[in-house]
Amino acid sequence: MDDPISATTASYDRIAAEFAARTEHVDSVFLALRQRFVDALPSGGLVADLGCGPGRDAAWFLEQGLRVVGIDRSYEMARLATARGVSTALGDLRRPPLAPGSLAGLWSVAALLHVPAAETEATLRAWSVTLRPGGVLWLSTSAGDGEGWERVQYGGELYRWFVHREPDALLGLLAEAGFDVLEHHVNTNQRTWLSTLAIRREV
Repeated sequence: MDDPISATTASYDRIAAEFAARTEHVDSVFLALRQRFVDALPSGGLVADLGCGPGRDAAWFLEQGLRVVGIDRSYEMARLATARGVSTALGDLRRPPLAPGSLAGLWSVAALLHVPAAETEATLRAWSVTLRPGGVLWLSTSAGDGEGWERVQYGGELYRWFVHREPDALLGLLAEAGFDVLEHHVNTNQRTWLSTLAIRREV
């Protein structure tokens, strides 16, 4: 099989429309956490949705009056986000195509879970660089242990690479990357999720 990132991107290109339909509606817990991110943002500035997928969250941020850019490696996902009015760019969330210090907020949900574990630290440091001091990070990713291929249940013979991170270890890496973690939550919905609110440390 191809490398994890390329193969996962290709799978998302194939399942984009079905994925969008299946993930459009979220539960009240997620809605509250998303609002928590918005409430914590400094006034003004750009918010990036890294791994924006079909643009569900980015479009909602636009409705709240925020300036938003969606970043995704999948052309089909970015196309769906654009159709919802989201400014999008094709890019790798491990190396976001964003200027240093250009963001007031960075939102990333169910995206880091596709980044190989060995690249976690470098990815978080790259994210930190894009945020201005005092900028807000919201990260939700799979909690647990191990990594490997998972078959797409509704996508035929398509696979995605999933990485499950131990919460304390990930929180430690966030601190090393320049973030002060304000709060974190673990909840279970199909899989176990670690959601974290953090602030880019003043320098």
